[in-house]
Amino acid sequence: MKKTLMFMCLLLNLAFARDVIMVSVPMQKEFVEKIAGDSYNVVSLVVPGVNPHDFEPKASEIRKVNEAVAYFSIGIEFEEVWLPRFASQNQKMQIYDSSANIQRINFWQKDTEHEHNAHDEHDHGDTHIWLSPSNAKIIAKNIFEGLKKLNPKQDYSKGYNALIAEIDAIDKELKMILKDLPEHQKFVVFHPMLGYFARDYHLEEISIEVEGKSPKMQEMIEVIETIKRENLKVIFAQPEFSTKAAEFIAKESGAKLGFFSPLQTPWGENLLNFAKTLTSF
Repeated sequence: MKKTLMFMCLLLNLAFARDVIMVSVPMQKEFVEKIAGDSYNVVSLVVPGVNPHDFEPKASEIRKVNEAVAYFSIGIEFEEVWLPRFASQNQKMQIYDSSANIQRINFWQKDTEHEHNAHDEHDHGDTHIWLSPSNAKIIAKNIFEGLKKLNPKQDYSKGYNALIAEIDAIDKELKMILKDLPEHQKFVVFHPMLGYFARDYHLEEISIEVEGKSPKMQEMIEVIETIKRENLKVIFAQPEFSTKAAEFIAKESGAKLGFFSPLQTPWGENLLNFAKTLTSF
């Protein structure tokens, strides 16, 4: 009797087991789930607290990829090495590019004497493409099209249209929050991650980190001088990186230290919180 019940439970679990979809960052997981509902078990390889740029999957994560029916990439650095490996190990897995049709841009840190490439990222440009409502709509469309190819029998239009409406509402709210900031208002981040956000809302990102490297003392002094000259009130550090340099600059410049993670979800709430912090000083 006990064996029969166990066998029946196993059959039920198999019957209700959902196919696995892998994504690179939490924002994609949120978007896939909003478009597809609970049709799939969606797993993000990178999670908050992990540096996405030098990420290497664990054996348990690789096993999960090997179970997946699809992978939605987004163009961050680890994919260049690992996606071909994933594809060779799981040849049935479909790979869809969430970043298709997004124009990559490089951002330059400007001051009175120097112009630095603020985000070299191995020539990938700024890889944080999801931190922008205009880009988010393209990512949502790419995910929608990928899901349609993955399961043509399923209609994902309702979830997709609701997500686009949500992104538009977030964009409208962000514009209201930021409307009183001067055009090209500067803000300071340790790691350059909000360049697309700055582009969307006509702001200017100043990065402490230069070309993916920890800043030298002279570079930190230049940032401190810029903060004092521009009367900037807050420096945004990223929890996934060391905050020592940002703490030093905050102390020397008189600015407060804030935190922002590009991996935090809900995606819209994360951007709204950043905008509110930016305008609260």
